[in-house]
Amino acid sequence: MLSFKPHSMLYLLWALGINAAASQYNAKALINQNSSKFGPLIEGAGVDQNGNIYAVNFGTSTSLATLGQITPNQKLFYEDKATQGTAFNAIRFQKGNQTVAFAADYVNHRIVRLTVNGGTITAKNHCSSPNILQPNDLALSKSGLLFLSGMKWQSNGVTGDGDLWVCSAEGTPRRLDLLGRTNGIELSPDDKYLYLSEAVNQNGTPVSNKIWRYLVNPQTGDVSNKTLFFDFAQDQSQSIDIDGMRTDIAGNLFVTRNGGQKVVVISPSGQLLSIIKTTFTAPTNLEFGGPLGKTLHIVGRCGINTPGGQGAGCVDTWENNVPGRAWTLLQN
Repeated sequence: MLSFKPHSMLYLLWALGINAAASQYNAKALINQNSSKFGPLIEGAGVDQNGNIYAVNFGTSTSLATLGQITPNQKLFYEDKATQGTAFNAIRFQKGNQTVAFAADYVNHRIVRLTVNGGTITAKNHCSSPNILQPNDLALSKSGLLFLSGMKWQSNGVTGDGDLWVCSAEGTPRRLDLLGRTNGIELSPDDKYLYLSEAVNQNGTPVSNKIWRYLVNPQTGDVSNKTLFFDFAQDQSQSIDIDGMRTDIAGNLFVTRNGGQKVVVISPSGQLLSIIKTTFTAPTNLEFGGPLGKTLHIVGRCGINTPGGQGAGCVDTWENNVPGRAWTLLQN
């Protein structure tokens, strides 16, 4: 028979109350196992000025150097055939007279700048350093600063398993912080705050998943006043990794829980507002798009408990009441 200490039972009831107070929603399948043209490593969702959604790993599990367009139709956007070992993990679009996107290559420790001119895409290295752990994901400021997360997986985590970098608009990289494994990264709508996830392993299992918030200098990219924004020990889900994160224009933070079959929505004050259940277990990233910028597209490996690297890439959608930050910046 299981026994609970009184304080343990109180903590459990309190943790259950956090989820009970949050609104519960179900995402809808847009692309399923049968209709998908993406591989199971689908990640790094991004949006362009027209509200079209993109992600990495167009093709099969070995198509690591590809970027694909999800909406309105699935098709190849770009493939790097020139650089050995390229493995893209994120894409962000920048406002300007030309269509410009930045893609993170975690094998070659670089950011690639893609300029679209009609049907031609020109690629060049924008920012790189052998000291960057990956990068894993990107956040792009209004002024063109790129903030990078990255990680290395170890059975027992230590500081230095994750990092935070900034690349200037001119492409100069600078390390800002060392942490445990960093993954999800995003800016607030006014670029005042930077959100960054951190996970720590113990004996091969995540034992901590937190989101930190930094104050950002919008001119230099320097960060300060690091504070704990949300700790998933609050609802006892600290063993489920945080993956991609995005904000809407109200400042709410949308967080994928890879392995938890859900996206959680956290208010700017750190309150858990909503839980969006996905049709697949492993949501990896997300972005707002569509004609009004309110349609949340959630990407991840198809299926329930599908082994890593197997199957195909799926996409779910959910309708928000306000548009996303990235889409809005591209309109203004």
